[in-house]
Amino acid sequence: MTNLIERFVPLCKEADIDLVTSVPDGYLVPFIEQIDQSDITHVRAAREEECFGIASGAAMTGKRALIMVQNAGFLNSIGCFATLCMNYRLPIVILVTHRGNIFDKNRYDTEKFRYYEAFTQNPHVFSVSWHAHKNDGNIIARAFGRAEAAKEPTIVNLDFPPTDTVAC
Repeated sequence: MTNLIERFVPLCKEADIDLVTSVPDGYLVPFIEQIDQSDITHVRAAREEECFGIASGAAMTGKRALIMVQNAGFLNSIGCFATLCMNYRLPIVILVTHRGNIFDKNRYDTEKFRYYEAFTQNPHVFSVSWHAHKNDGNIIARAFGRAEAAKEPTIVNLDFPPTDTVAC
């Protein structure tokens, strides 16, 4: 899976991403490191709600903004997601580490999976599995195409560990 990490910045550039905002997670650290070494603007946030505010502001000015957070942090931010991103129909893409799934070896992530999975099954929320579409071209570019066509956020679930040596 190192291939995905090495391809991440080129995928973001191909998708014409202007800004990435994130809160670190063990799965996300290698992606964040790649973004930090690129010329893509990266804004680190202390809490996930801040990511939604930062990305929403960027989207409102016509920029393509990618959010990177863990599913538990996303769940903490549902109010901001609903009242800002969904309410204003902002075409942002949220890359969510979908912890607790079949590929995750951490027992303590199980509950994160259950509640996040229940949320993403809502018919008003569009989410897609990166693992299921890993061979379907640039999933990030496709997600932005969908977000812009539907005029609403699109969630891409990073539902598999990007490396065999993920910190946690």
